[in-house]
Amino acid sequence: MGNLINFGKDTLIYGLGDGLKKFIGIFLLPFYTRALSPADYGLLDTLATFSFFISAIIGVGIDSASGYYFFEVKDEEKKGKILYTTFILRLLTTVPSLVLSIFSQEISVFLFDTTNYTWLVFISCITIPVSFMLSEQSTIYRLFRQPWKFNLITILKSVGSIGLGITLVVVLRWGVLGAMLAALISSLVVIIFSFFYFTKYKYNYSFSWEYAKKMLIFGYPLIWAGVAQWVYVSSDRFFLLSYRNLTEIGYYSMGSIFSQPINLLNAAIQTSFGVLFWDMYHKEQEPKTNSKKFSSDAFKIYVVTATIISVFLSIFSTNLINFITTPAYIMGSLAVPLLTFSVVFAQGQQIVSPGITISKKTWHYSWLVSVAAIINIGLNFYFVPRWGFVGAGFTTVISYFAYFIGCYFISQRYLKVNFNLIRILIFVFFAFTIAFLVPYSELKTTINIAIFYKILLLGLTFLLPFLLGLITFRQIVLIKEKLLVLVKQIKGQILKR
Repeated sequence: MGNLINFGKDTLIYGLGDGLKKFIGIFLLPFYTRALSPADYGLLDTLATFSFFISAIIGVGIDSASGYYFFEVKDEEKKGKILYTTFILRLLTTVPSLVLSIFSQEISVFLFDTTNYTWLVFISCITIPVSFMLSEQSTIYRLFRQPWKFNLITILKSVGSIGLGITLVVVLRWGVLGAMLAALISSLVVIIFSFFYFTKYKYNYSFSWEYAKKMLIFGYPLIWAGVAQWVYVSSDRFFLLSYRNLTEIGYYSMGSIFSQPINLLNAAIQTSFGVLFWDMYHKEQEPKTNSKKFSSDAFKIYVVTATIISVFLSIFSTNLINFITTPAYIMGSLAVPLLTFSVVFAQGQQIVSPGITISKKTWHYSWLVSVAAIINIGLNFYFVPRWGFVGAGFTTVISYFAYFIGCYFISQRYLKVNFNLIRILIFVFFAFTIAFLVPYSELKTTINIAIFYKILLLGLTFLLPFLLGLITFRQIVLIKEKLLVLVKQIKGQILKR
């Protein structure tokens, strides 16, 4: 229980910063949706997808590799050397990004059949190494378990993005260009602040060719995994661009925005679970009983929580989008259940597959994500021409689930953990059915579902984990008591600061 308490504490603290960031993003949405059209959102999403593809190639899986070797070594000097080596490797990604930016005009023609977006492509290229450096800086706070300092830079980034976003997009009417510049400038400010505030004291300023080689070897297979992941996560945007238009990508993007609460939870889990698990695993002797139980309990708690939130967001999506944005974006409601449950499977995969990393057989990720990518491409050819962004959403759910299942079974070969998978999947699929049918019925049929019935459906989803024996009322009481203790501890830490 002590490990779960630490897990909950770190998750809550990390979640505070990310929660504020997501809240500010949603707060800005009414302004952006009145200044940007669905097609503008589609353009932003397409450029982000392009950046994701390039990042998958030149990133070389350094984040995963540096975290693994950081916890493997015990000497503080070596830890500092690993961090500085990572810093230099990340800084070097500026070179290929600048080379790519030279061809911005050609890339604009390739993606959009016009040179009108040349400057937007150029900014996308420049943003790639900046994103890498921001990720490198943020990772250091997680490695040293400094959630409050992590929250500080997260909030600084959020406030900067919002201030610049309102100025450039809403006031000056710079449109998509303003939104991209706001993100780029705020990231640069945070990187500089973070370096002088905290991270520069964690480097020993000695580049290690030995660890650079180890990290590149460790991360090299993840290049192909990253490319394949791009195919099965983001290539649907290009299918939509080819078979439909930027407006449909905009609807899809709106569904993604309203799934942000799940991404918020995922971000908090990612910043807490991995650090706690690896620290516990390396300290514990075989048969690693506590590590296994911790991962199993964390998985169950995460899935139940994330699924209930997903159902809430989905069945009330038409109400939320109508209230926050404009009627032009209402069709995005159909993408909300598809994308929320996709990210539930994505985060679930990271929790159930530590065995692959433990065995150092990261090449499994490459072929597994390649299979998922092939499934995604094949289904996109069929679904997107017929059902547009809704079809793209279904291909995303299916491919995420395929990757989740594949990673689960392969990981079990190296680290046996009882995750109660069958009962959890029954719960998730029943909840998904409710989540999708409600907005579909409202937008595609004449059925109007009253708020009262939506609340009943949400209540049924909440009861299902009890009926399936995933959790008990006694566990809820214990979790409530622990949460109250955690809240008091966090409140005390806030007052001290």
